[in-house]
Amino acid sequence: MTSNRWLYLPVEVKVRELDAKLLLSYYAIKQGYQVIIGDHPTVEEASSHFPRGIFLTKGGPKGFRKRTITNAKTNRQTIVELDEEGLLIEKAKYTRDRMRKDMLKFVEQEYCWGDHQKQIISSAYPDMTTKCKVVGNPRLDLLTAKYREIYRDEATAIQETYQDFILVNTRFSLYNKAKAVNENRFVKPIKKLYEAFLEMIEVLAKEFPTKNIVIRPHPGENIRSYQHAFSQYQNVHVVHEGTIIKWLLAANVIIHNGCTSGIEAFLLDKPVIAYIPVVEKDNTLPNQVGLQVETLASLHQAILNISNYNQLKRTPKSLYHYCFLENDSYSYQRILHLCNRISLPSPPLKISPRRISIQKQKRRFSLLENELTHFYQKIDDIEQDSFQRHIKQIAPNAYRVQAIP
Repeated sequence: MTSNRWLYLPVEVKVRELDAKLLLSYYAIKQGYQVIIGDHPTVEEASSHFPRGIFLTKGGPKGFRKRTITNAKTNRQTIVELDEEGLLIEKAKYTRDRMRKDMLKFVEQEYCWGDHQKQIISSAYPDMTTKCKVVGNPRLDLLTAKYREIYRDEATAIQETYQDFILVNTRFSLYNKAKAVNENRFVKPIKKLYEAFLEMIEVLAKEFPTKNIVIRPHPGENIRSYQHAFSQYQNVHVVHEGTIIKWLLAANVIIHNGCTSGIEAFLLDKPVIAYIPVVEKDNTLPNQVGLQVETLASLHQAILNISNYNQLKRTPKSLYHYCFLENDSYSYQRILHLCNRISLPSPPLKISPRRISIQKQKRRFSLLENELTHFYQKIDDIEQDSFQRHIKQIAPNAYRVQAIP
């Protein structure tokens, strides 16, 4: 067991990142790490008060990334990075906007979703190749047969509410922004796709009046736009609650266009349909998995014939080039193996952190202690084993967790 090693796990988007970070933290704690986990800015601040350790950054646009890495470096933390947007990337845009060399040079280990991401970084910065480690992502671990059991009870409860429902995932925040629509010329393709999805949902609501349709908008979208558009339909529901995995497991069929959730649904062995009513220059990876339809008539037929999905679905050869998966190991194991190779200074025997002050800011989420406790208990149940943990709140929405010897 490792002793007196610290791991900092900041979370920005709770519904997307938290469970994967909790999974990683569970096994890190079991190995003897002391973990600080919670709201991103709070964990950043905490890293200036607690001992030097490993700070796992989550990537981000160049300004956000520069600030995070600079702060972690100032706080004398060893920086490793797993870009939450590293799955579906394009070389020029990625190295310009999210993976600039001026910050990468401060990263001890760059964790890659798959060979695709590693090759893009390595070709742009050959001298940085040794930093790049293909590990997958703990978010992918949660999709495996072992860990999807975490969500089984919640998925069952959703099914009891919505029955055999159709889940529609959207990604139109570039146009349908949370505050107001964006009408500049660069968003015309997204606007056209957004309008096509509104039409599609209305048609399905009429064609399948006994089926519920659940719309799950992107976190950056204006949810009210969907609520207004379908207020007269009793079988259409707009929901953005909890992690996507339980909704994917509960759904009878998932419809999307270009969403990462399409890949997640596919890896969960759920029927997934890419609705492609607008001709696209690039056939994105999410649109290549499962079934692909271009018209409302073919979509209607695909839903009727969904029992034949396994005979019709497509599995692109490139899928595992983008996301690394192995049957006998998990991403969290690869990450911890690499972290354990990092030499860290011995922390002080006594820790007396100053009061952590939180500046005024728009807080993205709240995090309660029982959320950590319940998640860890579910992993105990899966592993059929348990160990004692001490969870201490160090600030609003941030916790220090360690194993009790």
